[in-house]
Amino acid sequence: MTSTLRVNAANTARTKPTTGDTKMSFVNTDHLGWLKCDGRAMDKTADNLLFQVIGYSFGGSGNTFLLPNPAGRVMGTIGTVTDAVSRSRTYVAGQYVGELDHKLVQSEMPSHNHDINGNQFVDTPVTADGNTSFNYTDITVTNTSYADINDPGHVHSYVKQKGTANPAVSLTTMAVADNDSEVVDTGSSITGISDNGHTHDITDPTHRHQIKSNGGDQYHNNIQPTLFYGNTFIYCGVPMRGEFPFKTGLAPVLI
Repeated sequence: MTSTLRVNAANTARTKPTTGDTKMSFVNTDHLGWLKCDGRAMDKTADNLLFQVIGYSFGGSGNTFLLPNPAGRVMGTIGTVTDAVSRSRTYVAGQYVGELDHKLVQSEMPSHNHDINGNQFVDTPVTADGNTSFNYTDITVTNTSYADINDPGHVHSYVKQKGTANPAVSLTTMAVADNDSEVVDTGSSITGISDNGHTHDITDPTHRHQIKSNGGDQYHNNIQPTLFYGNTFIYCGVPMRGEFPFKTGLAPVLI
């Protein structure tokens, strides 16, 4: 064999696909041993070479196994992956993950609070239902505005009977006068009450604040930027399976 023939034979061996290899192509039918990955059922005996490689990874049982069906999906490599924050997952052949659209649930939302400042208020209270629960929070109201209390001094008046020892006598009749009692004031005094400011702590463990809800409760697109093209094929190990390539005008060369 000449050196040129040896080189050509070596190149052909290196470029010849191995059973289980995959490729993408705009061709849409089986050709030259390449089977379109569309999830169809295959015969375990007739396509034993391919079955030995992929087995029941993509479904099937007994004498039937299924081809993979990656239509509309991004293909990934099996094994364990660890991300930048040390979260790990392990994926196996035939495993489908991910979703086209996703709607956040409460546990996925960032932790947050609802601050109400100034004169903001709830104009349309929500109504509790089977999916709504209300928790209360103890409320402390602090009164920082106060009035100074001032008592400069005061007296208490009372009526005192004059008594028989010093009765009031009328100058004309020598009889006891009608005004036999007199009003007497106590000495001036103060209460000693002082208020330089105070607070009232009010605790109410039985009430709730209903906050008006917002948001459309819709799903969002969960697909990474992707360009879709062609079909995925898997090599079955039998070069004569399927049609010849389209529009090449060339017959297959078997080595």
